[in-house]
Amino acid sequence: MSLMRLRIRSACQSLRFRQLCTSTSKSDTTHHFLISTFNRDTFLQHLFSIPIIHQTLSLGSKPTSLLTPTLRLFHPKDLKISQYLNPFFLLHPNGYPHSSHTPILTYNPSTQQTLTLPLDPHSLTPDTDTATLSVDTHFGFDPLTKTHKVLRLKWTVAIPEPYPRVTQMVCTVLTLGCSSNGSWRKVKINPELPFHSVKYMSVGKSVCINGVIHWLPQYGNSIVAFDLKDEEFRLIPRPHDYKAQNFILPLNRLIELGGCLALVADKYKYGNRDDDPILQLWILKDYHNHVWVKEEFYVPFYWGDWELFPIGTVPSGEIILKALNYTGGVMFYDMEGQDFKMVDITGLPEWVYSSCSGINTTVSVYEG
Repeated sequence: MSLMRLRIRSACQSLRFRQLCTSTSKSDTTHHFLISTFNRDTFLQHLFSIPIIHQTLSLGSKPTSLLTPTLRLFHPKDLKISQYLNPFFLLHPNGYPHSSHTPILTYNPSTQQTLTLPLDPHSLTPDTDTATLSVDTHFGFDPLTKTHKVLRLKWTVAIPEPYPRVTQMVCTVLTLGCSSNGSWRKVKINPELPFHSVKYMSVGKSVCINGVIHWLPQYGNSIVAFDLKDEEFRLIPRPHDYKAQNFILPLNRLIELGGCLALVADKYKYGNRDDDPILQLWILKDYHNHVWVKEEFYVPFYWGDWELFPIGTVPSGEIILKALNYTGGVMFYDMEGQDFKMVDITGLPEWVYSSCSGINTTVSVYEG
């Protein structure tokens, strides 16, 4: 490919990225729910947007359909939506089963524009000596450099597989919105951290706060942190009274609360099913000294077979929770008033509320 073609393609990519960053909202700072759900009859992934009315802790009227044709590229159980980092989300495939050729998209819900990112060449290169076990994709924003970055972690094992198994982790980063846009780079892993093990695969969504991506690994007593500025890993110890057994399902358990990293778990799994469920919340008040502050609150309703997990917060301080297999509503928890409020999600197509499609329904929060 000639140098002129490379320059033209780079210029087009940069223009499309600037267009993607353009928002149609003016002074409005209304928060919305982005609802992603799959229609089994049409084999299409649908996106819906519903405004959150803060004054009454209710939702707006009829949801706005944001159907994106490019979502045909994803298998119904394969689409994952990242944390919203103004002005867009990252839409990417699940880590397992691994698919190197499924694209990664950035999506601006305000303009409904998408940008397909280049495939990671390190994942596409055939390697007869290794097999890929899984791939994790994370999304972050560095406020110092004003750049978004995509972090990919690939775990591989040698072929033929040795005993005991030795797992390697390959880390690559894609920087958006700068001269290096479109180029994946390998990142050196800190040798002091035992990242050779599969135990550092993530559980649930990652959370980016103040230029650092955080996620919960499958095992161990730490939270993994990746600093976007220096592109280095470190470990943050979990609260000393936190039990790792809380994490049975891959739910989104890390959230941002008032600019702080917060860890949410439930105490219900350890008691009798007839006991009142308790949601436990640890807030990392002192990030550098790893000082956690714990709060507990009772859920004033029958827990049943529900599995509540946090999906985000709003500026007024409420934590938004969703039941794992319930599509028809969300729950707001006011920490200051210690009050729960159940709000129904209405106006969606009837097929969304069916039990079959509810498994593939996710809810995210964004500002626009």
